[in-house]
Amino acid sequence: MFDSDRQNADITLCIFPHLREFIAVDARETSTNGPTVLTLSISNILGEDFYYTIERDFSKLIRRKDMGFLELMAIPQKIEALVRSNSLQRIIAELGIDKTDDSHNANDTVGVLFFAGSLLEFENSQLEEATRELFGKKLPVEILEQLNDQLKELMGQERLALQRATRQDLSGLISGTSGAYVTLWENSGN
Repeated sequence: MFDSDRQNADITLCIFPHLREFIAVDARETSTNGPTVLTLSISNILGEDFYYTIERDFSKLIRRKDMGFLELMAIPQKIEALVRSNSLQRIIAELGIDKTDDSHNANDTVGVLFFAGSLLEFENSQLEEATRELFGKKLPVEILEQLNDQLKELMGQERLALQRATRQDLSGLISGTSGAYVTLWENSGN
């Protein structure tokens, strides 16, 4: 189901695009409490220090005196990288992981699973098989079951949120409040 020849990540973030919660799977044997599964809120990540850091780095980015026109055109990609990097740093901090160079955690790998498209359509047995392939060697059975329960719950919430968003898009199209662009049809990859 998944390419299991690749090294599995030490920490895997399970992201649900329409939700304010996500799951962090810390499969490191060296973590204080051993392997754990945590459901985190995006509001814990997007605190004032996150916004301050983004604003400070954005200001430095656009105020460079030596910036040429081509670099100016690349600002959106740089902002995306800035937000992604700072978000990951905040998530790692929220997990209580020390990422300093002299820490034994400095070389840990982080993977990201986006629960969208065909992954959202998994039946329970498919989800359990996939998590067993990804985490079966690193997580104890009870933690794996906890992960599956949390994933099923958030997958259900994500499906509902996606349905609401689609209805709002259609309503906006009909009422004329959607602006110039709306997705009428989306290939789910099946």
